Amino acid sequence: MNPSSIRRFIFTLITGYLAIFGFQQLPYELENRWLVLIPVLIVVYIITVWLDGIFFKDSSLDTTTQPKTKKALKQSSKKGFGE
Repeated sequence: MNPSSIRRFIFTLITGYLAIFGFQQLPYELENRWLVLIPVLIVVYIITVWLDGIFFKDSSLDTTTQPKTKKALKQSSKKGFGE
């Protein structure tokens, strides 16, 4: 596992715990709390991944966005299907 996966896992555990704790503090009595808790945890995971992308920008994303050189562009335009 790379460090970003470990960081995201720990970040998800913390935010998931806070979501469950906050959900249990609500003064409502539900028959099946899992019908509410599962979508809440899915949303928490989506928000966690989004915030992780904002706070900790990976250097691997920067290397893929670099423009190609002229030589690489010329070579790729000459290649066709089946060559």
